[in-house]
Amino acid sequence: MTFRPVPGQATSAPALRPSPVLPSSPGLPHEPWEVADSRSSSGLTAGFRIGGVELPNSLVLAPMAGVADGPFRALCARLGAGLTVSELANARALTLGSAPTVALTRFLGQPRPFAVQIFGADPDTMARAAAAVEASGVCDLIDINMGCPVAKVVKTGAGAAMMKNPRLAGQVIDAVRKAVTLPVTVKFRLGWSSGQITVRDFTRMALDHGVAAVAVHARTKEAGYSGRAQWDLLEGLGAECGNVPFIANGDLATPEDLMAVRQISGCRGFMVGRAAIGRPWVFAELLGRSLPDEGVTRFRIFRWHLREVLMEHGSKGVALFRVHLFAYLRNHPGASQLRRRMCHERNPAAVQDAGREFFLGGEPRPALA
Repeated sequence: MTFRPVPGQATSAPALRPSPVLPSSPGLPHEPWEVADSRSSSGLTAGFRIGGVELPNSLVLAPMAGVADGPFRALCARLGAGLTVSELANARALTLGSAPTVALTRFLGQPRPFAVQIFGADPDTMARAAAAVEASGVCDLIDINMGCPVAKVVKTGAGAAMMKNPRLAGQVIDAVRKAVTLPVTVKFRLGWSSGQITVRDFTRMALDHGVAAVAVHARTKEAGYSGRAQWDLLEGLGAECGNVPFIANGDLATPEDLMAVRQISGCRGFMVGRAAIGRPWVFAELLGRSLPDEGVTRFRIFRWHLREVLMEHGSKGVALFRVHLFAYLRNHPGASQLRRRMCHERNPAAVQDAGREFFLGGEPRPALA
């Protein structure tokens, strides 16, 4: 497969290799804890379309760096998420064929629909990266990150820095849309700071440049991930977006949260982020699908997740799983002691034993069948 350049632009940047992704992972073994059918046709969780892509429900897994890798996306999809989004991928690194960056966008058996999120401040580079992602066949949507508050992203002019340069942001959207046939979406924040709330103007800009969906994290760049999300500042944005789906993000964890943010914003979708870390079954709960045998079922989910991370990442898997481990066990009666004990643990059997002890109680016992 050859790299498809942006029209009128000569380039020799490498293509991403085609990924053997299964459209809906039909060949993967069914687990007893899976949500058998995540489709929802009414109420808060009713599905909708982004361009020509049908979402079975309104629940979206947020693109969390260092968290939303392939195994976690697959897990959340199996538990009911209607759309998952990759960790943010550096557009320049994608065009250079950087193996670690390419790996962020690919996972064997990736459930669909799936969006790849890219970031960058150069329209041509963003276009070439988006074209390479589309050519690889790994996803259904291209999402542009214009909200990341992390310094190493912002200092390049990308992420949340784009909100200070809407003209350039529009050029990036135009370049990406011209380079691909997939629907292009964008995610951003309320603004740079509490004194610079520009979300409405930025939303209008994104709509004027033809995005297929808008997602807004209800915090400013300055706030990062602290404090409560300011849902009130999303008021009426769903109506302003018209036929373009508006997706709300920020502190969404319960059906009551979904109801409240929809009443305020008129959003079509709900992007769930940190509430899913250590509680991937939150998607099943939001769909009204209860899980049986809580302790046993949750341990099986924990064990499946650990196993998939080890299979995907090999020897690095235990360390990469740690953010999930501590979240799964956050209500452990000896949480602080456990964190100290597990922070340097390299043995996956010890990690599994910690989960078994927490979810099933008592001393470690033989693995469940």
